[in-house]
Amino acid sequence: MTRKVATWIGVVLAVLLPAGCTSKAPAPVPTVSVQPSPTGLAAGVWHLGFASYRFQVVAKEGRYTGAIDPVADLLNATVQVSSGGASLTIDTVEVRGNAYTRLTGLPLPGFDGQLWYKVDTGKVTKPGSLGLSAVKDPTGVQALIAATHDVRRDGRKYTGTVDMTRVATWGPVNVAQVMQLGAAAKALPFEAAVDDRDRLATVTVNIPGNPVTATYSDFGAAVTADEPKDAQPLPDHLYGMLGL
Repeated sequence: MTRKVATWIGVVLAVLLPAGCTSKAPAPVPTVSVQPSPTGLAAGVWHLGFASYRFQVVAKEGRYTGAIDPVADLLNATVQVSSGGASLTIDTVEVRGNAYTRLTGLPLPGFDGQLWYKVDTGKVTKPGSLGLSAVKDPTGVQALIAATHDVRRDGRKYTGTVDMTRVATWGPVNVAQVMQLGAAAKALPFEAAVDDRDRLATVTVNIPGNPVTATYSDFGAAVTADEPKDAQPLPDHLYGMLGL
């Protein structure tokens, strides 16, 4: 791999979703459990652990879309991100503990972007850019809501601030860049809304220069996730490259 290619991959993966941060700066310790709050917003996130839904997280650099059924243990998701005129697409499928990924646009000589790889979940220590999560939270919204402060409710809408130093993974957020905001990273404004059944519908964190918006919909809809045939083992060097 050339130095130029390695640098490009590092830049792209730095803005990938859940935990695609490749910075070696000390990582903050996220709070992944959500306790019921007086505002009810935490309860809106709690619903996501008990029903299938579709999600979309959009930032300046790209988007993360997909569907998950946490009860049936099914995930079908896609990351699309661009940097410096180049683009990378990462597809992820998880079927009852078996995870697979396909990387299209990876600028490596001889790399087949149509090939599916099977992920050895025993080698996965963090969600990385694939959205895999032991708590079945591919967008990392549980930690995000747990880090909110000064939350105010107006009907179905919420506003407040979020301490992003407590959020190691959420959407395509580049954690290293957020840390460069200094004290401001501890109180970034957010807004959210729930549906008529108090389930989280949208949440936006107003990161300077790169607001990130997540939407959640189609609760209870069937999720299709088929295991790819003839998948090969994911090469060891790609685990680190994908932030796993």
